[in-house]
Amino acid sequence: MQFYKLATKTNLYLIGSCWGTLGFHRGMKQYDYDHKYHNVLKKNYVYTDQIFLGLFGTFVYINPCFLPLMLHKEMYRLEVNLRGLEDEKSMDNYNKLL
Repeated sequence: MQFYKLATKTNLYLIGSCWGTLGFHRGMKQYDYDHKYHNVLKKNYVYTDQIFLGLFGTFVYINPCFLPLMLHKEMYRLEVNLRGLEDEKSMDNYNKLL
């Protein structure tokens, strides 16, 4: 019985870590997309801004208030990838964090 509780707690930590890492990845990808396609001010590519947006993505993905939004967004991305909608990947909605 004790092993079952430990395994369950470990699985929850593992799932939370993976979900937060996915948020970090999505935030960094948004910075890349914004810099490439929406660089209105012609700012330089700054790694600290990219890391900050990645940390913001981690916060958004781990925060339970945003969970319904993030699940909807991930289901949308999964459908785009499964159906092979390549032109949809270049749209703003696909690359935005929120």
